[in-house]
Amino acid sequence: MHGWQHTSVNLSALLPSTGALLWLGHPDTALAFSAAFLFGTLLVTPDLDLHLNDARRRWGPLRFIWAPYAALSRHRGTSHTYLSGPLIRLAYLALWALPVVALMLSLQLDGFPPVIPLTWVITALLGYFTSQWLHLLCDGILPFQSRNPKRRRRS
Repeated sequence: MHGWQHTSVNLSALLPSTGALLWLGHPDTALAFSAAFLFGTLLVTPDLDLHLNDARRRWGPLRFIWAPYAALSRHRGTSHTYLSGPLIRLAYLALWALPVVALMLSLQLDGFPPVIPLTWVITALLGYFTSQWLHLLCDGILPFQSRNPKRRRRS
């Protein structure tokens, strides 16, 4: 599936889920879920291991940060797994953000770090993981599917 197709499918799934959360009276939850889902759909996708893709272009001048990730990853390898792939991308991004956070802490800016309710964090993680999993489903990768096609069950 092409990148624009993944984006279209994900954005089509986002509208009803956000609408449902708003209809149920949870605007804060809808915002956390939607923001993280968009983050996972537009900026931090399983296809960041490709050298040319929409997500890397969207990073603009900061796209260089994904070059080492792409160099160390084989497409549809670990990047296309249900747990380790999304977690590795978050950890990789956190390594890049660490110097910025350390600088802000050293400057002791008022209100930093902001206190974020745990429910928002959990909802944001759910939104991010949902976007990643939808991408994998569109690629035909099912949860708990054997990743080794040569491996067969013995009778």
